[in-house]
Amino acid sequence: MDARDLIENLKADLTCSICLGYFTDPVIVKCGHNFCRVCLLLCREEADATFKCPECRGVIEDRDVVPNRKLENLSMTGKRLRPHLLQSITLALCDQHGEKEKFFCEEDQRLLCASCVLAPGHKDHTVLPLEMAVDKCKDKIKHTLNSLQQKEEEYNVALDRVSSRKEICKEDIHSLKESIISEYKKVHDFLWEEEKLYLQRLDQQYTDNMAELELNEAKLKKQFQNLQRMKFEVEENLEKEPLEMLQDMKDTLERNEEALLQEPEVISFTWDTSPITGLTEMLMSFQSDISLDPESANPHLILSEDLKSVKYGDVPQDLPDNKERFDDALAVLGAQTFTSGKHYWEVSLGDKTEWEVGVCKDSIRRKGQLSSSSEDVWILVSFRSGNDCFLWNSQDGFLLSQPIEKVGIFLDYDERHIAFYDVIDGSLISRFSDMAFEGPLRPYFSPCCPYAENTPGSIMLINM
Repeated sequence: MDARDLIENLKADLTCSICLGYFTDPVIVKCGHNFCRVCLLLCREEADATFKCPECRGVIEDRDVVPNRKLENLSMTGKRLRPHLLQSITLALCDQHGEKEKFFCEEDQRLLCASCVLAPGHKDHTVLPLEMAVDKCKDKIKHTLNSLQQKEEEYNVALDRVSSRKEICKEDIHSLKESIISEYKKVHDFLWEEEKLYLQRLDQQYTDNMAELELNEAKLKKQFQNLQRMKFEVEENLEKEPLEMLQDMKDTLERNEEALLQEPEVISFTWDTSPITGLTEMLMSFQSDISLDPESANPHLILSEDLKSVKYGDVPQDLPDNKERFDDALAVLGAQTFTSGKHYWEVSLGDKTEWEVGVCKDSIRRKGQLSSSSEDVWILVSFRSGNDCFLWNSQDGFLLSQPIEKVGIFLDYDERHIAFYDVIDGSLISRFSDMAFEGPLRPYFSPCCPYAENTPGSIMLINM
């Protein structure tokens, strides 16, 4: 066995079979195998008192794990000694000319002596002094190592994002459960079983979402581990004897090229809404006959004769500027006021993509600009951005949505609660709870100003 083989055998004896690196804080188990302490702990399944040896699968108990200080010292010594041992190996002699091989042919990937360099077979080849070839090889390997380190960081960022989204998913499930429990409370006496079924569906969605995120995390971890192994191979190549480094360089770079092309992918998750059985029938028992108040309508808004629909007009109407009228906000209020009780009404929106509907204080500001996030209004806002349609309210924020044709609005003044429903499928859209209601409340409507992406049309109150 030559010196190089002895050096490699020594390294193998001082290497952990799990992480493939020199031992760090090594421990020995009763079957005689040695591992880094951290590597062995990572192989344990949960926090069981017993586990299996990664090499022979023998049963190990906590008391069987003993520190191996001598091996740790030997490993540290071997790691420092290896480069010096490799450098001490003398250059080989050319079999044909008996001269030292001090040159390297990049095309043939082999060492040459001075006489070989002059041979016709290497006339058009790139032949470099050995030291220069080694430096060039090191530069390429270091470049690959830097790329692998950057890719490693990308995977670290991706894994952090997966962990963050798992936490968001956990938070979302609680918020969604609270919403559904609140809705079923209205019909609790005769829909108890339906409530439990809905929660089970949410739990299943949560389980499915978490399962997909877990799979995504496992895939990223596997790719991350492959990346680390490849990084270790590249680092190992830098420690090899110059000839071995040059000969292995091509294969090492090709194996790592595929890993560098992979991008860490983080999936998103969604929640599906479902109709709430019996909710429509219950809400209809609180229906209110709503009509529009012409005294509050902005001059650009055109009301129907029956005061049941409103649309935008380009030319403002010549109307008295009374104190009840909106002069800037494209809004109109319902004629009815509410100071107690439960009330429900429905609004048809047709194919309009931008609108605002909800509830406001009777004391809402009528002159000048009015913000949708004002403390005097609790509204649902629809708008389009590119090809996507969004819903917004001040409590729940933004929600990607399909265009909604009909919205149901439920007001429980005494419970300080407002909810919005998709009338077509009977599902909850959003809600406001524990609101600071003071004084009379009124229905609020705005068809918004039409533009290129906003479909013109009317907001119409549905007769029930």
